[in-house]
Amino acid sequence: MLIKHFSIIACFLLFIGKGWTQITPLPKAHSHNDYERARPLEDALVNGFTSVEADVLYIYGRLYVGHNMPDTKRHSLRQLHKQYLKPLYKRYKKNNGAIYAGYDQAFYLWIDIKFEPAKTYKKLREILYPFREMLNYYENGEFHKGAITIILSGERPFKLLLNDSLQLMTLDGRPSDLAKNYPSHLMPFISEHAGKVAGTDDYAKVGEAEWLRIKTFIEDVHAQDKKTRLWATPEDEQLWQQLSDFGIDLINTDELGRLRSFLIE
Repeated sequence: MLIKHFSIIACFLLFIGKGWTQITPLPKAHSHNDYERARPLEDALVNGFTSVEADVLYIYGRLYVGHNMPDTKRHSLRQLHKQYLKPLYKRYKKNNGAIYAGYDQAFYLWIDIKFEPAKTYKKLREILYPFREMLNYYENGEFHKGAITIILSGERPFKLLLNDSLQLMTLDGRPSDLAKNYPSHLMPFISEHAGKVAGTDDYAKVGEAEWLRIKTFIEDVHAQDKKTRLWATPEDEQLWQQLSDFGIDLINTDELGRLRSFLIE
């Protein structure tokens, strides 16, 4: 009888455990400065985020994740391939070619280049190559379907990428790039500081005119079949709702659980 009761309890706990592991992927959820979290990437994945951002530093031939050059030894920094690429590739293989099981939309890994764009690009190309199976990329004009799109932001190496026959990465655009109408597969996003688009950094002063500027920005980007992201947005559900109503493609946040709760309601 004791064994029977134990088996029932074990099955119940297993059922609960499986329930907790069910993660809903959130196409609009972007983890801003993800590398600064206590558990980089892991926290974003647990919350169902489909877009994460990592700043990279080129230091003596290696790519480290971080915003500023370290004042002390580099042991406090993690290398990009260890922090992000290897864990993502492990999930990709485990989930039969997806970051989330059964999720066939793109997962975005944003790489913000802080300096040395040319050296960083060449090193990125080198370390991404072994993981190319999981990437969306172009080789000699032919598209390879994967699960992850790499987006270069910050100091963007335009010419190196545009002239490369193997384009393992894409570029993050700015509103000024719309006039050049780069192909969407090379520049899938147009991003900008929210205050710059709205015309004010004071959220309390955002009125009809400011909302119209944001709405127009999103419409102009979508007209070129590109996606939109605004950074430096307040952590505010009303703002998130308005941006969602306008059709924003990614919502920037530092508060993962809060945005997750908003998006799954």
